Amino acid sequence: MAIMDRFQYFNHWTEEQRRDCLGRAKVRTFDPDDVIFEEGRSPVNCVHFVLSGRCMVLQCLKLIKTVTKYGSNRYRLAEARPIEDEITQFHRRRNSRLVELHPQSMLRTAESPEDSKQRPPHFEYHFVDIGSYSCGSVFGVGEHMEDRSVVARDVVQCLLIPRYWLLQKPQSMNNVWSRIRIFIEQRQPSRQKLFEWYLKEVRWRRLRKQLRENVVGVRVRINSTDVGDVPTLSRIEDSDVFI
Repeated sequence: MAIMDRFQYFNHWTEEQRRDCLGRAKVRTFDPDDVIFEEGRSPVNCVHFVLSGRCMVLQCLKLIKTVTKYGSNRYRLAEARPIEDEITQFHRRRNSRLVELHPQSMLRTAESPEDSKQRPPHFEYHFVDIGSYSCGSVFGVGEHMEDRSVVARDVVQCLLIPRYWLLQKPQSMNNVWSRIRIFIEQRQPSRQKLFEWYLKEVRWRRLRKQLRENVVGVRVRINSTDVGDVPTLSRIEDSDVFI
């Protein structure tokens, strides 16, 4: 009960709801650099309440890189990894078990000559730190998590409550969890916004390199001193060769 008292979201809950929640919830500790949350990776998605520690939100930008005939690089944002809910995961696991039991029933599609001649795309992966969570924060309430994960910065302790139970009407008075989800989505940039920011950075680095090369190429030497202008005695004293 003391753990739930640390969050104001549970103040309006009855004693029965709190006991039911404690029977379903669990407390987990994560080491630094551990992946705390990825949407659709666990059998049951849980809402995470940070009890201690700090964690970061990492966005993976999967880019398709192509080289033009002029030698410049072009980038396109690849499609995000599809996110599966609990029902979709159940049917996928069920179908995979059926395939293991009846492998002869699966038909293999032949690869066409056009597909075999097509060159596979070249992918680049860039990770962007877009936010942080600390003690008292909440995440995993259903916000957009395409190619996005929460990673521990240091030792993190979280209270995990199943989302399907938490979103039920008795536990979601005044749509509090939907409001938290909207609040998180408004504060965190989308994949498209981050991709546009990355393109601006690429163009700026290219322009900065070009300006530096232009300045160095046209700069006139102010000091015309050469090695021959240094006295021979000084060159002998500073030399590492002893006669």
